[in-house]
Amino acid sequence: MAREKSPAQTRFDDIIKSAVTSVLKPLGFRKSALNFHRRHNDVVQVVNFQSSHSSSWDEKLFYINVGLAFDAVCQLASIEILEKPKEYECDSRGTRERLERLLDNVPDRWSVRANEDSSPIAEHLNSAIEQLAKDLESIDGLQAYRTHRWFNQFRPKPVNAQILYILGDLDGSWNEVTQLCEHFADRQAINQPKWWIEELGLTKLAAKCCP
Repeated sequence: MAREKSPAQTRFDDIIKSAVTSVLKPLGFRKSALNFHRRHNDVVQVVNFQSSHSSSWDEKLFYINVGLAFDAVCQLASIEILEKPKEYECDSRGTRERLERLLDNVPDRWSVRANEDSSPIAEHLNSAIEQLAKDLESIDGLQAYRTHRWFNQFRPKPVNAQILYILGDLDGSWNEVTQLCEHFADRQAINQPKWWIEELGLTKLAAKCCP
């Protein structure tokens, strides 16, 4: 027997339909449970709505995650190209972040209450998704992501080293690797370039590590 939906869950479902699906579906995203997926040329994009364990019968709390899975990164890492990756599977295939780290004026956790007017939250969410959609529309592969503000927003980052490597910027890739080593200076193994070169498939950088 199906579990009865809470009033907050029902309102949340309505908001997702009106504020999110209405924006993403016309752009080619397909909804599955709480995930929206789209292939945009050489990248699969994921928008995920993650329920909080703190949700209750009268209040739905949730987070929004965004993932990018690049075909070329999958090929470099010798991992399967997925058309509907989970957002956490984008870690090894590209990148993922919480929405509030990608856009300004976005809460780190969203709240829908059954006994309150949902219009303000629906309008805020719709505005945020429209902003996100504009960014995602401009990212159709590695080169586009390389020139997008998100690339420089979170550095050093393993995927940045891979992207620079694939695009032929070996010096830039090596610089990203050395910054990763400095960032993890207190961690054994991963504070060494050799570890990153092997982990990320950056074989052409081996000569820089061990001349």
